[in-house]
Parts: sequence; structure tokens; C-alpha cells
Amino acid sequence: MQRQLTALDKKSGRASRQRGMTLVELMVGLVIGIVLSLAAAALYLATREASRTTQSISDINETGKIALEMIGREVQKAGFYPAQYGQDTTTADQFYGVYYNAKDSTKVAFNTGLFGCAGANYNPATKACDATVAGQPDSIIVNYFATPEFGADSLLGNANDCNRLPVSGDAVNAASVAASQPLYVSNRFGIVNTDSYVDSDKNTVTVNSLGCHGNGDEAGSAQPALEGIEDMVIRYGIYAGDGDAAAAGKSPTSFMTATEVNQVDVAGPVGGRTAWQRVTAVSICIVVRSLANSRQEDKAGDVRTYRNCRDADPVELPAGSRYIYKSFERVYAVRNNLSDNL
Repeated sequence: MQRQLTALDKKSGRASRQRGMTLVELMVGLVIGIVLSLAAAALYLATREASRTTQSISDINETGKIALEMIGREVQKAGFYPAQYGQDTTTADQFYGVYYNAKDSTKVAFNTGLFGCAGANYNPATKACDATVAGQPDSIIVNYFATPEFGADSLLGNANDCNRLPVSGDAVNAASVAASQPLYVSNRFGIVNTDSYVDSDKNTVTVNSLGCHGNGDEAGSAQPALEGIEDMVIRYGIYAGDGDAAAAGKSPTSFMTATEVNQVDVAGPVGGRTAWQRVTAVSICIVVRSLANSRQEDKAGDVRTYRNCRDADPVELPAGSRYIYKSFERVYAVRNNLSDNL
């Protein structure tokens, strides 16, 4: 006869059957617990990746917007000179009310309110463009005069360069400071390499950044302002003829690279204006890259593309790259080149 395992019931004193889980039930419970834990972990990881991607996209959009506004605001001031000052009779070729090269008459980068370097950066040591390299980012030089009397909070009274350094420290402004005259401002924007610490990946990566060098510190170098700017392509809208309103006026008839604008200048001024003085619009395109690996792994054979600033058709992402790329483009009017007083 099969024996039944029993235990003594403390209250009744009668024997009772033992109760408990079998090994199978225990294993099933463990498996269910593991499955639930894995599901919770997978949900957490997916949510974290989605959150990182969303944050990266937000950061990219913010960086692109700020970068374009930073450069565009300066472009719109290019060539400005306060109109309330009279003619400078001590120097025949310098007229207050009209922009002039107060920096260095031997350097073409300062002859006009705008100048550009195609596929190269501005070199502070030579005060000229480095050698052009095909496919490399462009850079732009913006020159104008500021009037401290307008107040530091006003757009044209802020006598600081793009790095927030006072341009009164530039030697060319020494006499102007003493005479309370407009101060010369020169800002040069380009792409520089910087190291950025990425918290989410716990490592240091080298990224391209939008950099600026102003005449508040001529002896210095370009300082990074915004990280993640991979490329910058600048086109200059130049009008044909002498800008006669009866003809095409001063609306740009074509957009050119800085090299092409310089080639136009070889033919000499038209209507008394050089090619750079006939630039009335500037198209700025930048490519922004996320600082962290934010995209999820692509499945085998899946091709991801993005639109850059150089090709008409979308281009493929670099193999194995999990960064997010996005291009931004905007056209700005060069207001002071639209004036008939230049």
C-alpha cells in the first residue's frame, strides 16, 4: 500500500496532508519571471534609444538654427557704416557714411563688407584664405563698422566681435576710440576640429564645429562656437550689369562660389562696383551631425541616405555610421550692397 505523507495539525491534533510546489511549478515560475524581466529590460532599452534619438534630432535642429542665425545676422550687417558722420577730409579715399578698408589695404579680404574662401579657412596669420581643397568646407569674412553711441544692446552699437571680445582692442581702432568714431569689426566664420566629451557613450570624440575668429583678438585663432557642424557651403548671389533698376536691378542673376566671384572680379568693376560689391544675397548651407550614435542598427542590406549641401540627390550614410545627419540652408540679403551709396 502506498504511504501518504502527513503532518500533525497543531490546532486539531489531526494529521494533515503537506502542501507545496513541485519542481515543475517552480521552474515554470522562474521562466515566467525571466521572460517578464527580459520584456521589461527590452522595453527600457527601446525607450532609452528612442529618447536618445529624439533628443539628438532636437539638438541637431537647434544647432542648425542657431548656426545659420549667427552667420546670417552678421551677413546682414556686412559693409555697414553709420550715415550720421560727415566726410573725412583728411584722407581722400575715406568717406564716412561709406564702408572702407580700415584694416589692411594690401589684403583683399577687407576691401568690401563680404569676402569668402572656397574650400578653405581664413588664415589669421596671413590675413588671407588658405589653399583651396576640393570638398572642404567654405568660410566667410564679414566686415562692417559699429557705433558704440547706439548702445551696446543695439544691433549696430554692439562693438564686440563674434567671440564677444571688444574690438576696441584692435590697433586699427585706437584712433577711432579716442575720437568716439565708429569701430571696425571683422568676423571670420569657418569649420574647425574640436574634441567633445559625449556623456552617453563615455568617451571623447573629435567633431567639426562652427568656429569664429574676430578682430577682438587678432593674435588668437578661431574659437569653436557650435559643435557638430560637419560641412558649410556658401554661394554668393551677384547681379549682372550696373544694377540699373530699368534692367534687372540688383536681384541676383546667379549664385557663385567665392572662387567664381573672384574670377568675375578679374574683368574689372561694373558700374563702379567690384564683383564682391555686387553680391546682394548669400546662400548658406550647413550639415549638422549628432554628437552621439543615436540611430539604431540598420538591418543587413538597408541603405540610409541624407541630403548634403553639395549633391542634388541624397547621398548614402557612411558605412557602419549610426550618427544622424541633417542639412540646413537659408538665403540672406546683403542689405548694404543694395544701397546706391556704395
